Amino acid sequence: MPRGKNMLQMTWSCQLENSAQTWADQCTFGHSPRNQRQGTGENLYAYWSSVSVEKLKNTAGTNAGKSWWSELSQLYRNNPSNNLSPEVSRQSALHFTQMAWGKTHKIGCGIVTNCDGGHTLIVVCHYSPAGNVLTELIYELGQPCRTDSDCNTKKCSKESGLCRK
Repeated sequence: MPRGKNMLQMTWSCQLENSAQTWADQCTFGHSPRNQRQGTGENLYAYWSSVSVEKLKNTAGTNAGKSWWSELSQLYRNNPSNNLSPEVSRQSALHFTQMAWGKTHKIGCGIVTNCDGGHTLIVVCHYSPAGNVLTELIYELGQPCRTDSDCNTKKCSKESGLCRK
């Protein structure tokens, strides 16, 4: 994966957590209506088991992230420009691109385990601002920040190389 510059550090948003949890509680494995999450991106993950999934709740967020991250191999094979083109959007990598979207800086997630008699676990994450905008860069290619002047926000986390809002 190419290095990124001027990428924003993610922060947890209780407001996004609440909206994600509200949708997860519907036990519907499908995207929420866009008009209910204006300006917010969304990733979904579901796991079904013949036994109760309650024990999996503590690792659900990590497992969802790993699943979405695994889409990376599909993305950069034929996308040296790092744009979200219509062709790229058809490669089933939109969960990953939402996570990596350079302008996104807030995340909140919800988890539900009581769907389908306790056999289905659903993770919903909401992101702000939304990514996956066709023809835009997923993120800027370049070196991570080292000084505040490397960031449009003028605040660089030297430890992570990410810009802070």
